[in-house]
Amino acid sequence: MLDPRSLVFILAALSLLMAIVLSAMPSAVRDRQLGARYWSTSMLCVAVASVLYGLRGVVPEALSMVVANAAAMAATALIYYGGRAFFGLPRHSRKLIGALLLANLGLVYCFYVQDLYAIRVVIFSSVSGVLLFLFGLDVLRHRPRESGRAHFPYLFTALTVIFDSLVSLARIVNAVLHPTGGADFLAPTLLNALYFATHGLLAICISVGFILMLNERLHALLEHQLSHDPLTNAYSRPMIFELAQRELGNLRQPLSLLLLDIDHFKQANDNLGHQGGDEVLKHFVRTLSANLRSNEPLGRYGGEEFIILLRDVDVESARITAERLRRCVAEAPYRHSQGDYPITTSIGHATAPNQESLEQLLQRADTALYRAKREGRNRVEQA
Repeated sequence: MLDPRSLVFILAALSLLMAIVLSAMPSAVRDRQLGARYWSTSMLCVAVASVLYGLRGVVPEALSMVVANAAAMAATALIYYGGRAFFGLPRHSRKLIGALLLANLGLVYCFYVQDLYAIRVVIFSSVSGVLLFLFGLDVLRHRPRESGRAHFPYLFTALTVIFDSLVSLARIVNAVLHPTGGADFLAPTLLNALYFATHGLLAICISVGFILMLNERLHALLEHQLSHDPLTNAYSRPMIFELAQRELGNLRQPLSLLLLDIDHFKQANDNLGHQGGDEVLKHFVRTLSANLRSNEPLGRYGGEEFIILLRDVDVESARITAERLRRCVAEAPYRHSQGDYPITTSIGHATAPNQESLEQLLQRADTALYRAKREGRNRVEQA
């Protein structure tokens, strides 16, 4: 059986390796996800604490106990703090720093003023356990719920840290039942070996969980960039075409396509500038999105033209929906520093019969759209 001192140094080496791996994540991840930086630093703190623990009896106790405990608690605080940053939650920096300072003062008192081993364990394990448990709850509560997103990285990480918090609870119970039994935590006992082996394994599992979550977030980010228009956040042209082809390939119910064009958009660019024109486009998409169901995808066809797919909607229902959207746009002018800028839209709609290609459907909707523009704009025409 490996003695606890050897296990501590192995933990230090593995934690340092995990810190390097996390810090070597692509810059796109580190820049966008602050959690990666905090988690990398937390593993570095674990490595420092482990080395100092392992050098107990070789270096001054101020280093091997006080500084080591401070580094270990800082590691769990950074795990929690990194999770808050990762999910965009309030970080409560002052409260967290205050709690760490109080805990460290308590540890110093229980080491130098009175030798209270059990109280030291209770303070240290309570802080670490609570922070890990709260981090696990944050992961469970705020993990992505969208269809198509991977859930395993978040569940794996949450369950691992919650289990680690239970190990801290077990340590508290053991310290209360045996107040002096574990004062020499480097003694070659089975309990000490099991504790450090378990703690080391969990530290690695937590690091793997961080990497899995960061990788999933990066994958989702790249998928979103590929499938969405960067300006308006509507679906990109290739993606809306793919969705339309998919619906046409499984056509059991009617599929209607709306083709929308912002009226006199060139005037918006001339009057508001190109940046103002961009804001008009974004406002237009926000207005439409607020009045569409989740199963009615909106995509940018090109320039100021957009496509909306209406699943299981016949010709008459498509006309009613198009008319409702036209009114919503007309009633929601773009508000800017110089006042309201009115926006209207012309809409052509077509409903796909069996065996019609996307090109044919688009052509019919396009013909209806240009008829709406010829007839005076701000109107709906049916193919």
